[in-house]
Parts: sequence; structure tokens; C-alpha cells
Amino acid sequence: MLTKTTFFLSTLALCFCLSTSLQAQSGKPKREVGLQFSSLNFNDGAFGGFYKKELSAGTYRRIRFASGSIDLALREDVTDFHLNLALAIGREKRKALDSKLDFYQGPEFSFNLAAATVGDDDMVLQITPSFGWVFGLQHSFNERWAINIETIPGVYVSADINNATGLDSEGLYFGVGGSNYVNLGIVRKF
Repeated sequence: MLTKTTFFLSTLALCFCLSTSLQAQSGKPKREVGLQFSSLNFNDGAFGGFYKKELSAGTYRRIRFASGSIDLALREDVTDFHLNLALAIGREKRKALDSKLDFYQGPEFSFNLAAATVGDDDMVLQITPSFGWVFGLQHSFNERWAINIETIPGVYVSADINNATGLDSEGLYFGVGGSNYVNLGIVRKF
């Protein structure tokens, strides 16, 4: 719990430091950085960060860092390790609905890697590429601060590589599924 809280506070501090030290030369913000939350508890996948850069009028490149986790448990005879990393990149187009509210949408590709040990010698690896379409609303409070809410319906393919002899099965497994993420974001524009 302490590790996740430290990670959250470090990420928040980094976002604010970057946003206050990197100012655009023109009066209109061209970049955004922020934190997204999909849950009020900070378990795996509950929060992440994003960076957006305007490419042309109303078109932004988005890079989203889904929450990652690193868990390590040392016991007398067994060491348990879990790692989860995710990265998404996409493009969004914005349309102003009024002076403070924008609607945005666009494609997003993501990649998730999860690894876990089972006992001291066995490991399970999961690789999950996915494609989704972002739909969101962003409300600007002023030139520098905004909040947004977005959903990302999509599809994924998952490959599990398992060499754990203690589990019911070993080998390579593929799965196809759908997903639908809903995130609430705090945005700092610069």
C-alpha cells in the first residue's frame, strides 16, 4: 500500500512540476498532462497518467500510461513478484460544444505486459495488445485547468505464456475479448 501511495504522490508531483515549468510561448495552451482515475481505490488499473500534444487545430496526439504495479513479497522459502505495465497511444479530434466544453473522439492502440512468479522457479507472462475508440468530454475551468471523462470501448487479444508446473495447465493460450474503460481525468494545460 505504501508503494502505491508513494507512486501516486510522485506521479502527481511530477505532473505539476512539468506543467508549471514548461510554458508554451503563445497564449493558447498546446499541451496537456494529467492523471486519470477509473476507481476510487488504487488497486491495479485504478489510475494512470496521460500526455497530449496538439498536432493541428483540434487534433491531438495522446499518450496514456495506464497504472503499472510492481509487487514483491519476500517470505521464508518463496519470493512472489508481480509486474504490470501498460502504454497506449492514439489520436483525438476535438469539437467545441460551447466555450468551455469539448467533445473528443479517436482511435487508441495499447499494449499491456504482466508478469508474475508462481513459487521460486515458475513464471506466468501475459501480453495483451488492444484497440479502442476514445469518446470523451472535457470541461475547461480556465486556460490552464480542466477535467474530463472518457470511455474507451475496444477489443483485445491476450496471450498467456505459462511455465508454472504447479498450475493446472502449461503452455501458450490466446484469448479475445472486449473492454470498456471509463476514466475521470484532472488536466493541466500548458
